Amino acid sequence: MRLMLGWTLKLALVGLIYAGVTGAIPMQLPDTILGYQVPDAAKRFAGSGGQIQDIAGKTQAGFKNIADSLK
Repeated sequence: MRLMLGWTLKLALVGLIYAGVTGAIPMQLPDTILGYQVPDAAKRFAGSGGQIQDIAGKTQAGFKNIADSLK
């Protein structure tokens, strides 16, 4: 039972990270975490999830157009 709970928590954490990176969940980092200043590069990376989603959509549409033209 403990093994199942451990794996469930690990998979949930990985799922949250994946959703945050792909833009499914908008992420906003605070200015400080535990008294340490968050670098601007980390804030930009966290906010770029939506841009990654847009690029993925454009790429998928481009490949669909290429596949349709080859038919």
